[in-house]
Formats: sequence, structure tokens, C-alpha cells
Amino acid sequence: MNDLTMDANQFSDLLQRYRLGTCTEEEKKWVEGWYNERRNKIYNPLTEDAEMLAGERIYRNINDMLTAETIKKPIPVWRRTRVWWAAAGTMFLMATGGYFMFSNKRSVPQIVETPKPGTKPVTPGGNKALLTLADGSVIVLDSAANGALSQQGKTIVLKKQDGELVYTSGNNGNQDAVAWNTISTPRGGQYQVNLPDGTKVWLNAVSSLRFPAGFTGNERVVELTGEAYFEVASVPMAGGGKKMPFKVLINPSAAAGERTQVEVFGTQFNIKAYTDEASINTTLVEGAVTMVSSKLRAFMKPGQQARVAKDGQMIVDEHADVEEAVAWKNGRFQFANADVETVMREIARWYDVTIAYAGKVPAEKFEGEIPRNSNIDEVIKILELSNVHCKIEGRKITVLP
Repeated sequence: MNDLTMDANQFSDLLQRYRLGTCTEEEKKWVEGWYNERRNKIYNPLTEDAEMLAGERIYRNINDMLTAETIKKPIPVWRRTRVWWAAAGTMFLMATGGYFMFSNKRSVPQIVETPKPGTKPVTPGGNKALLTLADGSVIVLDSAANGALSQQGKTIVLKKQDGELVYTSGNNGNQDAVAWNTISTPRGGQYQVNLPDGTKVWLNAVSSLRFPAGFTGNERVVELTGEAYFEVASVPMAGGGKKMPFKVLINPSAAAGERTQVEVFGTQFNIKAYTDEASINTTLVEGAVTMVSSKLRAFMKPGQQARVAKDGQMIVDEHADVEEAVAWKNGRFQFANADVETVMREIARWYDVTIAYAGKVPAEKFEGEIPRNSNIDEVIKILELSNVHCKIEGRKITVLP
């Protein structure tokens, strides 16, 4: 195509056709070449006046496509000569499914191999979980029929049409005998459960929650491994007065003296406690919690994140990125200054793939987000446009140096 004669309107229309997938193969190659060259600031087909006009139009069109959630503080990038190229490129990637910004740029071709016959295709995760009842029987929730699944004491276990698991019981879920249940998600799975006291819990992939079918005594205790978001119901103690405490024991297989727990007072919070992460992170969205490690105790306020290292030491971030911590619950991957290994661990859990590194791990730091319903090819393409290069073989992703 003759890019030397392209005006601002033609340039904006070309990007729009690329986003919709209606441009020719030649135009597609030109756009992708333009993006790579723009990042090195060595190419610009427009005069300064035409550049400003194109910047205004592209910014306006793309901004209309994006939700207020994706771009929270739009910047009038067209007002500064040549600055809009960087912003338009970033917004362009956001509009096509996600975006990343990196340092240490490289240019290596993406390698995607067709899975071998019989290999399960790589797809985004979904509502998948196992429910283990007190008698040891196991229910596969993603294939179980909707309706009543079990009755344990005074509690009826229901699977709703939207896949949500609900425990319904009178008397705030209290009953005489303790019947412990466990809901667990595999790699590529997530699930929501409503506990008998009305507390709502969202489980991320590779996570489990152990809880009683009905709460007894003067406190509510559950056990968590992996990651979960809690909306804890406020329940009065028997006879009224004080609220019944809610406690989350984290990774309960640890020795009693080394356990971390969260003491809750009717609130919303996220706990990320994967064993392959460097710390256990509790992020408070609303209300109040106390984070308790083997060595320290911290009372948290909304907007704070407590991080407990494996040795029990604790750091409280007064100004945590709450949206990043809970993005998974809202259907997004979101990263702020994350390294390659952190990003790839999230991808591995959600897409049920293994990750390998061919040589030294790339040193890039990530800023950005991707919808969790993106197929793996879209994710790899986004990484490729951002100069993180991968080789896919079946269900294995190798990050190239």
C-alpha cells in the first residue's frame, strides 16, 4: 500500500479495520509494522498537522469503545505533538483485547505449533469444581444437575442455574453437629459458594475452601488454600449483642504455630495464598480485618494489603492496588509492575498449561490487563506485540529468551 499518500482519516480508518479484522493481509502487515516502528520512533507517515488530526480521531474512536473501567483517567494525548503515537498504540492494543507496556524491547518471531492429535485444546477457564461432602462422597459441580444436591442436618445444598452453589439453613446456619464440606477448583476452574450464614465466597483456580455445612458455637471458621474473595455476612451471637467472629485459616496443613489467619468483622476482602507465591496477601476492600501471622498481628483498614512472608514477617501496604488484587473476580488479568514469572503463573493456573523458560527469564516488568475470557492465541499475540515471545507445544508454553 502507498502509505506516503495516506491522510489522517485514511490512517484512522485503517486502524479501525484492523481492529474489526476486515483489512487486507497487506494492510495487516503494514499496521503491525507501523506499531513496531512507532515504538522506536523512526517512522511517521503524516505531517504534524495531519498527525494531530489523526490523533484526535483515533483517541475519540477508541475511547468510545473502551469502558470507563478500562481507562479511568483519559489523557488528552493529541494536545502534545508526537506523544499520541505511544498512547494510541497502547489504547489500540487495549481495544483488541488487552495491553502491556514493557522495558527492554526485543523483536523475535512468535512460534505457535498446532497441538498433536488427541491433545486437549487450550481454552480459558470456567466454572469447574468438586464438592466433597462430610461422608466422603464427591460431586462434580460443573456436570451436576441444577437443584438440590444434598441435605446435611438442617442444611440443604443447592446448585443454581448460573452454577452458584448455595447452602441454605435456618438459624443463621447453626446446627448441632459439624459436617465439614470442601469445595475445590482445578487448574482452569473457578466457582462461587454461598455459605450457610450468608457469606459469599468466590474461589479462583487451584483453590479449596473447607467449611462446615452449618456453623456451631460462638465463631465461624473456614480453611483456605489458594485464592478467594470473601463477602462476609454479619451474624449476631446467640442472644444478640456482639457479632459472631468469622475466621479464615490459611493453608491449614502448616504447623499450628506457623499458620496465618484472618479475623473478620463483617467485610469484603481478597486472600491470595498460593504456595508457589512469595507471600500470603490479604487485600481489604471494605470493613475491617486483623491479619495474624506466626510473628505479627496487624489491624487493617480498607485499601490496605498485608503481605506475610514464609518466615512469618509481615508488611502492610497502606496504599495497595485494590483493583489489581480483585481483578480476577471481575474477569480480568491485571498487573502493575509484575515480572514475567508472576504473569506466567497466572496464565498457567487459568489456562491449565505448563510454563517453561528457554534460558534466562526475561527481565520485563508488566503494566496492563487482559480479559480472562481471551483465548490463548489472543494472549500469546498480546505478549508477542509486547516483545515477550513464546513457543506453544500442546499444553506447554515455553518463554523464549
